[in-house]
Amino acid sequence: MPKISEEAKEERKAKILDAALECFSTKGYYASTVDDIVNYSKLSKGSVYNYFKSKEEIFLSLLQQRSEENLKELTAGLARITSPIEKLRYWIRTDIPYNANKKKFMHVHIESWLYAADVPHVKEVLRESFDTLFQFTQDIIVQGQEAGEIKQDIDPNAAAAMFWSLHDGIWLHASIGYDEEKIEKRIAEMEKALLAYLT
Repeated sequence: MPKISEEAKEERKAKILDAALECFSTKGYYASTVDDIVNYSKLSKGSVYNYFKSKEEIFLSLLQQRSEENLKELTAGLARITSPIEKLRYWIRTDIPYNANKKKFMHVHIESWLYAADVPHVKEVLRESFDTLFQFTQDIIVQGQEAGEIKQDIDPNAAAAMFWSLHDGIWLHASIGYDEEKIEKRIAEMEKALLAYLT
């Protein structure tokens, strides 16, 4: 067998993860099989198993890859904004799943919450990922207090918890098929409630 380049290997791995996103977002994690992912990817079953040992490993790799990509994109956007309050506004406005790929990932991510309830090591992976985002949010709130934009008596931990409760509620509303006009209204309500609390 001829050796393939590292670039070709990464392309194949990405193709498998793209296929998994299509499969999991369409059929759900539990109903999907490795054969389904093979069919979506148009690769051989052996090729898929060269990169991943199981459906669960594909699932976790997909979550990790997309979460890292989203965080990288978010971090770059926030770095261009100086005001902590405007950073939070930007986060609210850009992290809502309007485009097709974000909607697909949202379905997979929400299902991962349910799956994690029964699988301790998956729960730990998701908890670590969420803790990173939670700390990031808390840091922005502290920066807002230091800049005089956010009230000094606000508990940054409680404020970050409020942000994520509202954020995840929006994701759930989007997942049940609300149209964009209704979701836009929910986003405006989230922003208004959060800013009233913080300022």
